[in-house]
Formats: sequence, structure tokens, C-alpha cells
Amino acid sequence: MRASAIVLALLSLLPAAAVDAGEIADAAAAVEAAIAAEDFDAWRAANAVIEEKLWAAPGLHFGTLMLVTGPAAGFGSYDPRPDNIYTMGEPVQIYAEPAGYGYGDLGNGMLEVAFDIDLTISDPAGAVLGEFPGIMSLVYPSRVKAREFLANLTYNLDGVPPGDYTLTTNFRDRHSGQAASFTSEIVVK
Repeated sequence: MRASAIVLALLSLLPAAAVDAGEIADAAAAVEAAIAAEDFDAWRAANAVIEEKLWAAPGLHFGTLMLVTGPAAGFGSYDPRPDNIYTMGEPVQIYAEPAGYGYGDLGNGMLEVAFDIDLTISDPAGAVLGEFPGIMSLVYPSRVKAREFLANLTYNLDGVPPGDYTLTTNFRDRHSGQAASFTSEIVVK
């Protein structure tokens, strides 16, 4: 399949106003020309335009979200928890892959990915039992625009009585100003 056909197929999955298709189509044509000319530097530059547009188009969102048995050793290297049932006092561990986030410029060639995390605990009827703004922060400095970022989240729910709970985790991106949330349903026995 030609590079421009792949890009156009990807564009069809995005909201119509989310990206400037003309700029991406131009970059796709430049990718094809660079491949034909065997010009790696030109290919890389044109490909970077496409990657940047497709990265930012959907805004802050999440890839994999998973209750896990412990912290992941690296991106995609997690062990799923077999169920969502916890004993009283057992920490809840979640693996999350945010995407579409912004980058801060720290100077001297350094960039930063940074989130402030909020937690809301609700009962099955949706009644809020507790809100914990800024319960944790995640910061990752890098010399490149890191696209594979993982979040190992651990919530210690000491003192929570047995019952069913919804944990709503909200990521606030310090650099793009965007926020995105996800929920995790758990049972405490």
C-alpha cells in the first residue's frame, strides 16, 4: 500500500475538523518522493509532520488502561490483574498509557511530559464519597518528544469499608492544558 493511501486511511478515522488534511497530504507526497529518492533525511522530516498532526488531533486520551498486579517495568510491560476484587487495605494498582499530550520546553534541548492526577471515589449510584485533587504528579524529562509514556498509579484506600466503588482518575496535562479521565470499577471485600 502506498504511503499516501495509508495516511488517508488514518485520516478517515479522525474527526473532519481535527486535522489539516492538506498539510498531511502534502507531507505524504513528500514521504513518497523521499522514498523514491532514497533520501532518509527528507523522509524523516516529512514523516515528522504527519506524526505530529496525528498525535495532536484527538487530544489527550488513553491507550491501554488496566488493573495490574504491580508496577510495570516499562511501556507495555505490565501484568494484568485477574479480577477487580481487593481485600481491605490492599493497594489498587493501575497501568495507564496517556497519549496526545503536550510537551514543555525546559531549555537546553530538554522537553517535559507532566501530569497532575486527581482521584474521585464514588459508590455504584454515582454519589461522590471522596475527592482527592492533585493526589499525585507524574513528570518525565526527555530530549525527544516521548510518545510512549506509561503511568504506574497506586491508590492506597486504607479505611475504605467493603463495597463496590468507582475510581475516576483525571489526568491534567500541565503543558497542553487538556484533561482526560477514565474509570476503574473495584470491589473491596
